[in-house]
Amino acid sequence: MLSEKQVKKLRNKLEKAKKSLEGQLLKFAKADSKAKGNYKTEFPKIGNQIDENAQEMTEYEQNISLEHNFEDELKLIQKALRKIEQGKYGVCESCQQEIPFGRLEIRPQSILCISCKSKKEKQS
Repeated sequence: MLSEKQVKKLRNKLEKAKKSLEGQLLKFAKADSKAKGNYKTEFPKIGNQIDENAQEMTEYEQNISLEHNFEDELKLIQKALRKIEQGKYGVCESCQQEIPFGRLEIRPQSILCISCKSKKEKQS
């Protein structure tokens, strides 16, 4: 069982990561007013020349990919923060065993223990 001090430390890490991801997202996307936690990547406007249009498309595609990755990470972080509030943080969603503090310290948004994570990756 995680101590109160450990949970506090992990909550701080999660909150810092959340703030950082939100800041990174806002560099190229706007928060979607219709769907909480969703962002809309803005199309970059570099110029009107053919090579500039190609650059805009490339940058837009990269930003869309980043947006989806960042949104997925934010969802995991928000889920972990909710679990802390509910007193259910640090328990593997698959086997219901406690996730070791060492794993949570490295990746506090983890929802699976290492064993279950490895099994899931082998199935994919």
